[in-house]
Amino acid sequence: MKDFGHLKGLLFDKDGTLIDFFATWMPAYCLAAERIAQAAGLPDHADRLLLAGGYDRGADRLAPDSLLAGGTNEELIALWRATMGARAPHDLENLVLETFAGYSEGDVTPTADLPPLFADLRAAGYLLGMATNDDSHAANWTAQRLELSDHLSFVVGADAGHGGKPGPGMALAFCAATGLHPSQVAIIGDSAADAGMARSAGLGAAIGVCTGAAPAAALAPHFDVVIASVADLPALLAGGRVTG
Repeated sequence: MKDFGHLKGLLFDKDGTLIDFFATWMPAYCLAAERIAQAAGLPDHADRLLLAGGYDRGADRLAPDSLLAGGTNEELIALWRATMGARAPHDLENLVLETFAGYSEGDVTPTADLPPLFADLRAAGYLLGMATNDDSHAANWTAQRLELSDHLSFVVGADAGHGGKPGPGMALAFCAATGLHPSQVAIIGDSAADAGMARSAGLGAAIGVCTGAAPAAALAPHFDVVIASVADLPALLAGGRVTG
């Protein structure tokens, strides 16, 4: 049995938790890989780049614990540069970041009716934040687009100087900004990297959601409890105790 009655802060992942991961990011990953391969004069290498990141395009299968599922932009750029070796285009980083910006600041599909959900959570006394392995600009843009900015006490990306997940930096920065002890905070996310941040930062709970790249069975070993989506959070928190 898991007790969540001690929680005062909820720190949300972005992609796969608040917005539809596959609709937003798989097209972006595929286009970025294609642009890199074309720039290198090796158009057939796009699938090799995707596979190195954990996505088998032929089978349309993404490994749930892969870099594409939960890594930072910087980690992915480094991986793709290493995969291309000497044939890597000199502007590989710009190709990736420009491609991603076009998707992270385009149409986004929320995983639930988020504004009333966040309003209810804040009214219940929780301090809310967003921490993503995407960049801070995209995180703030998404918060505004989803009409969540007024409900969030803290928004941070992996480029803000605190490091990326599964490291503790962004979670500890949320705690510093809100005055909460790590034991009073839960991470809500869709990948092992989110749970890893909770453990490394000493957070009070890790709550998994099944709206991202990983099914419940893959999330269960990493999280204290797994729910279908963030829409189920109020019932989970109000009940205080659930079987995890």
